[in-house]
Amino acid sequence: MDDGRKTDYSILLARVSALALSIVLGTGMGALVAGYLIIQTGAAAYPENSLVRNILFLAALTDLAAIQFVKRYYISRLRNDINTGEVAYQALLTPTLVMAGLCSAISVYGLVAAALGSPMDVLLLFVAVSLIGIQLFRIRNRDLESLER
Repeated sequence: MDDGRKTDYSILLARVSALALSIVLGTGMGALVAGYLIIQTGAAAYPENSLVRNILFLAALTDLAAIQFVKRYYISRLRNDINTGEVAYQALLTPTLVMAGLCSAISVYGLVAAALGSPMDVLLLFVAVSLIGIQLFRIRNRDLESLER
């Protein structure tokens, strides 16, 4: 990959990664505030249910696995664009928004767990997994470079 195209990819990836991180961070912070208010006001009148919490953990792990499949699918669709030398912003934006949505859902699972009586540390765990997930699975330069080989 020549330096000009590599710089273009870097700029595009930086823009979409910042957008994804903003979405996931905003959702996570919203879930934390709402969960804190639910827990502190005692609005969660139910005792903690470990079965529901474990199902929500399983759903979060399933979302993380789905993110990997979504990433692979969209990266493989980018192969033709990479070989012609043009990667459109929209081609990178779509998978990034899908992955950000899946990661944001993990924070919402934590909010549901908090509403069902789980303590604050369970909510914090879900939000942390959400933020780690977007950092682990975001599209990077090396993903695009591997397509050129």
